[in-house]
Amino acid sequence: MVREKFLVYDYYYSIPCHECGKINPALDFAEYTGSHPFQIDNLRHEEDTVVWIPTSRDDIESQEFPHEAWGSERILSLGKRPFYKRLDSLDEYTPKSTWDTLAPHWLTVEEENYHHKYRILPDVYRMLDVQKGDKILDVACGKGNVARHLPGSGAIVTGIDIPKMIDYAIESEEKEKLGIRYLELNAEKLSEKFGEASFDKVVCNMALMDIEDFRTIINQMFLVLKEHGVFVFSILHPAFSFPSCTSRRIPEDSQRNEDRIRFVLDYFDERPILFDFGGDVIPSPSFALHFQRTISSYLNELANNNLVLREMSEPRVSEELVRRFPRNAYWDDERRPEFLIVKSVKKVEI
Repeated sequence: MVREKFLVYDYYYSIPCHECGKINPALDFAEYTGSHPFQIDNLRHEEDTVVWIPTSRDDIESQEFPHEAWGSERILSLGKRPFYKRLDSLDEYTPKSTWDTLAPHWLTVEEENYHHKYRILPDVYRMLDVQKGDKILDVACGKGNVARHLPGSGAIVTGIDIPKMIDYAIESEEKEKLGIRYLELNAEKLSEKFGEASFDKVVCNMALMDIEDFRTIINQMFLVLKEHGVFVFSILHPAFSFPSCTSRRIPEDSQRNEDRIRFVLDYFDERPILFDFGGDVIPSPSFALHFQRTISSYLNELANNNLVLREMSEPRVSEELVRRFPRNAYWDDERRPEFLIVKSVKKVEI
């Protein structure tokens, strides 16, 4: 990416000419990555070909009306999008059954995941503000990526999760011996296992949106926290991330944020969502459950449990990240947040 004026933009991607080697501005990200059809097959378009125009006026006038899909559905049908389905019940799928299947694939890539490492965890660690001797509980700890970061600051760390997720954390601890206690435990039974006021801080990283009964979980976190204890959680942004929100680019292969249009889909629909987590790294189909909730649902539940809001963060991509990770950061445009991170403090009423 070069920060200079180019056509109507204030930046451009560069590409070397395959004949002379001279660096030229690229018109789209496909050229930058070397995947443009002209580069792959050495093709040349005919003079009368209209490039980057989805349809011509004649095509539009020849369409039959009414179109089989209208509104957002018609626009979304123009491009490829992840499979997802709203569920009225969880008879066939449960969070445990879906994550048991996903665990071997997901946990092998999570630690080096760009979003976790550079977009989410810096704010999570800052809000936790770990002090020597802090007793910290990592709820839904997965492989233990957050938990393993904390002992270096002198914290006494416990991580809990369901099988098979916790199995990988236990294996890591047996090798690294960081002094972390990992337990196979349903978070709905925290107070039964640990007793009340057992921890100085509780963290739940990118998991609450995957938990069915989040109200019970938040109440249990309140119970095991000491007075003035800190609870930090991170989630997909309820308003601006899939599946409550999605995007289309026009033209479809443009990677410019200016060409990205966002669509809000059923923000208030809190029914469970089954979607295919599969992609380039995780094989498809790999189904997962997501429990979409509004921002007010999360914040009101904190208030119901005397967890006082102290800080919220909606991490924004920096130009430094764009320079370091252009193939990742260009997706995280500067116009909307993809994640929400919240810090609250326990206050006991007198």
